[in-house]
Amino acid sequence: MANDPGKTEKATPKRREKAREEGSVPKSTDFDGAILLWGNFFLFLGLGGVTLSLMAQTVRHFLQRAQPGALAEAGQVTLLGDVMLILGRLLLPFLALNLLVALAGGFAQRGFSFSTKPLIPKFDRLNPVQGFKKIFAAKALVDLIKSLAKFVLLASVAYLVMAPRVPLLLATLKLPLGQALSIFQTTVFVLYRDVMLAMLILAVLDFAWQRHSFEESIKMTKQEIKDEMKDADGNPEVKQRQKALMQAAARRQMLAAVSKATVVVTNPTHVAIALRYDEGTAAPICVAKGLDHLALKIRERAREAGIPTLERPELARALYRVVELEKPIPRDLYQAVAQVLAFVYRLRGAA
Repeated sequence: MANDPGKTEKATPKRREKAREEGSVPKSTDFDGAILLWGNFFLFLGLGGVTLSLMAQTVRHFLQRAQPGALAEAGQVTLLGDVMLILGRLLLPFLALNLLVALAGGFAQRGFSFSTKPLIPKFDRLNPVQGFKKIFAAKALVDLIKSLAKFVLLASVAYLVMAPRVPLLLATLKLPLGQALSIFQTTVFVLYRDVMLAMLILAVLDFAWQRHSFEESIKMTKQEIKDEMKDADGNPEVKQRQKALMQAAARRQMLAAVSKATVVVTNPTHVAIALRYDEGTAAPICVAKGLDHLALKIRERAREAGIPTLERPELARALYRVVELEKPIPRDLYQAVAQVLAFVYRLRGAA
């Protein structure tokens, strides 16, 4: 469960991935145990007869080996090989199934997750103070209550199965061996089945609880989510600063281009458009434009460079709206701009 009441937001994918890398994933040992029990149960149902037959053959084999002189004739090495071969034939199917079931159960709960961080030793775990804190922590209390509840439930199931059968089991003392074994086998089967059903129910409930606890433990605060977004998208303050620097550099470059302009058209004070026209260009090109303070800077640069400045309010506003930097003026403004350029050329001729 989340200890910090401020952690009210669901974990982001990045936070989940970080938890997975650290080996923190939802897992239920009860679920793993129930899956293993059910797997062995069905394997025993399928291979129980073969296993019992193999065990009977093993007993006969060693009884034959126990005959006088047979052990010395076979030798200890041969006897050890027989033992290893028999154990392998008996246990290998169960060991292989348990391995596969354990892998399948873990994958079903956690998916594919490989992390070496949980293997790194943490010396703070050796601190006895921290150990006592964990013992008396809320999670430890919850685990203790869960264990007691599981014990009570399984004991109740076993009692409900065995209580009605106690007289029948006692009566087997007077029955033939085969019939008594059949009754014992049926009783063990029912007991094992019902206990496993109870464990499966507990496993499902525990798995749901573990997932809930995991989701609560990785919850985030609003500030943590904001910080993560800043890391992913870049700090807005830094980006704003970079944008301001880029704009300032572009403004300096634009003001430097005013000295190469042919004429500056103004509003007269709020708007300023610097146009450059060469004989090799098809139409005049806007090299600078600005409003208010920037318009004042453009006029100052034009005055310093000796660029003519003409007050044409309507033309200045129209140019500012439609023309872009380093782009030619639109065709519908050719005539008005041509009159301005003609006036500038007449001024130059008179000079």
